[in-house]
Amino acid sequence: MRYINTIKESRLIFGDNLQVMDDLPAYSIDLVVTDPPYCFSKHNGKLERGENEKCHSNTSLYDYNDDTGECRIKVQFTKADIYKWLDMTPRLMKKMNAYIFCCEDQIPYYAEWAVEHGYKFSLLVWEKPLGIINKKRFAQNAEFIVRIYELGTGLNAMDDSEMYSRILHAQAVRKKLTPTQKPCEIMERFIRLSTREGGVVLDPFLGSGTTAVAAQRLGRKYIGIENNEKFYAVAENRLKGEPIQASFF
Repeated sequence: MRYINTIKESRLIFGDNLQVMDDLPAYSIDLVVTDPPYCFSKHNGKLERGENEKCHSNTSLYDYNDDTGECRIKVQFTKADIYKWLDMTPRLMKKMNAYIFCCEDQIPYYAEWAVEHGYKFSLLVWEKPLGIINKKRFAQNAEFIVRIYELGTGLNAMDDSEMYSRILHAQAVRKKLTPTQKPCEIMERFIRLSTREGGVVLDPFLGSGTTAVAAQRLGRKYIGIENNEKFYAVAENRLKGEPIQASFF
């Protein structure tokens, strides 16, 4: 029998997410909503487009295949990295329930982990407006969210039937505070559907703090973990400007 631990207040934590997750109390989290690294990251510095649709900086070679016109640098967030943080998650969850942004190449890793651990999974798609079109390949106007969950985590009843669509429509954030900032309305949708007021939402890859902002707006508690000092400061400042929604739980 699980002993449910209670987290009484929201927290932003600067540090290594694996170490922090290891210190969190067991069976204390209602929902994970997070945006871990993809297989690339956007570069917002000054780059020049060169031959063969490549962008060159002084030190690196960047792929130029993003519909936004931004350059992308390949990074290594491998299957092993994905498994490392996912393996920390079940101990924390009251019931496994997570929404995880990922790139197309990473979908099999999240699905494999779910199956190996006896969980269910489903795939949601964030459809973005078409940007720059390269007619040699399909547009990159979609991002993916894998939901990993277990029985007993049914969605909440909502009047708006559109909330249950697997295809999400939302404008990308125009003035981003961090390179991969996601729209708050998407995080709010997941939190509304999968938690009650007073529930606890964990984001181990907090970035600019959008998950925490959405949780605070909706009267949920949050645990946000970030290891980048600049991003942590951005999240901290955003949350200071957000009113705290009272909760009776």
